[in-house]
This record gives sequence, structure tokens and C-alpha cells, in this order.
Amino acid sequence: MGHDVVQLTGDAGAHNPGAVGVSATLLHYAWVLFVPGVIGLVHLVRRKGVVLANVAGAVTVLGLINFSSLMISDFFDIVLFQTLPVAQAEKLMQDAAQPAMVAAWQLPGMIGSFLGLVLVAVAYARAGRAGWWFPAGVLAGIVVWLFGAGAWNMVLGLGGPVILLVVYGFVGVSLIRMPDAEWSPAPAVEPSPARA
Repeated sequence: MGHDVVQLTGDAGAHNPGAVGVSATLLHYAWVLFVPGVIGLVHLVRRKGVVLANVAGAVTVLGLINFSSLMISDFFDIVLFQTLPVAQAEKLMQDAAQPAMVAAWQLPGMIGSFLGLVLVAVAYARAGRAGWWFPAGVLAGIVVWLFGAGAWNMVLGLGGPVILLVVYGFVGVSLIRMPDAEWSPAPAVEPSPARA
């Protein structure tokens, strides 16, 4: 996460490690708990959008796993800023953003999560499982959240995840209430009496 981590937690996080730790833990589990939901949504896309759903689902799951793992850097961030001068801690955090970490962990985590969540919602809506409000709401939630976090606007920074919670929560409740028969990919075919 490089320089962004330094700005988002950094010295301020060192003065409130409990809040940073709770935040990092909640974010970790938020990303992890998206995975079963994404798998469920992809499973229910059967006719229109199957290829999109499968590709987006794979990208999203990998992205969510990578993004979740990045939350651990907040705990190192706290210790660095508690034990070292600010300039030295910032340099260590920036130096840790090696090309392999950025290319193999950070970018797939962020792009896979954000773009993937939108594309899975598009595939789900395209299959007729939800209205187009679903991908629009997901996109709006991600844009509001990223803009709010980048602008240090707490209302928008928290508002985006609330939008995501509402739209994915609504679809999630519909999945929980779904009868077992809808989860089956196709009805069982009974052999005809002539073939038996």
C-alpha cells in the first residue's frame, strides 16, 4: 500500500493503535466474507453472462484474498511509528512497497476487488437475477468510498461501505431466503419409460 498506508494510518495510527487494529481486523473480515457471497452469485448465473460471471468471480475472489492480506500492514505501521522517528518510519513503509509486492499483491487486490465486485454484480443483473440497481449501487458505493478515503472525508469514506452493505446485503438476504430448488443448476432429468 506504500505511501497511502503511511498517510492513512502512519503517525496518527501510532497514537490510536486500538482503533487502527479494530479497523484493520474489520476490513480483513469484510473482504474475506465477500468471498462466499461472490461464489454464490456466480453459481446462480446460468444463461446470460455465464462467462463474465465466471471470469469476474475468479478475479474477484483472488482480489478479495489479496486485499484482505494487505490489512496486516496496518499492524506493522503502528509499531514502526511507535518505535521510530516519523521520517524513518515513513521511509521504511515506502521502501517496503517493492515492485513485486505492488504488482503481485496490491494491484491485484485492489483492482480485482473493486472491478470484480462490480463485474459480478453486472453478470448477476444481466442474468436477470437482480435489477440494474445492483451493479449501479455497487459502483456508486466503491466510487463514494474511494473518493471519501482519498479526500479524507469521513462521511463519504464511511458512506461508500454503507452503500455496499445495503446493496450486497439486499441481494444476500434474497440468497438466504431462496428455496433449495433454485440453487440446483438444472432440474434432474428422469429417464423416459422407453429407455428404462
